[in-house]
Amino acid sequence: MPKRIQYSNQKFKILQANLSSIRNIANWTAKELGAKIGVTKQTISNLENSNGQTNNLNSTQYLAIRSVIDHEITITDNPVLKKTMDYLFNQEQDNIDSNIKLKSAKDIKIAQLGAASKAAYTSQIKNSEQTNLERKTMAVFALLPLTTSILGSTTSTYKPFSFFDDVIPPC
Repeated sequence: MPKRIQYSNQKFKILQANLSSIRNIANWTAKELGAKIGVTKQTISNLENSNGQTNNLNSTQYLAIRSVIDHEITITDNPVLKKTMDYLFNQEQDNIDSNIKLKSAKDIKIAQLGAASKAAYTSQIKNSEQTNLERKTMAVFALLPLTTSILGSTTSTYKPFSFFDDVIPPC
């Protein structure tokens, strides 16, 4: 397998393994995320529930999802989503292939945060005076202390994805 494909597949696998949690942290339904990237909610469900043998994330889907996430971070300044993406993609790793335990621990931490985010959003009492955006914002702020507890503190600045860094490895 060419180095470029192996390299990019690692980032694709990280995104796909954590897609459900990331979606919950962003307070999106599968239908909402699907609409943002031009696919059905069933496609999102298939990607989230993939066993690694079928329904693997392709480069177009990866680029679309990362673009939508980066746009969401930019327009909403969601600190939990920003910290989650930074934790998954921007922390230095010596060798992404040899660090299986770290990857598993990261997946578990992100899954915990995703479940907490979904619970924070769905447990709010629906108030007719409160907009959906207000409910999402309240869920994000409810998670801030938990985010630092689960992911630890980071002082790095979020770096949006780059096509050349994520899909084409440095020579």
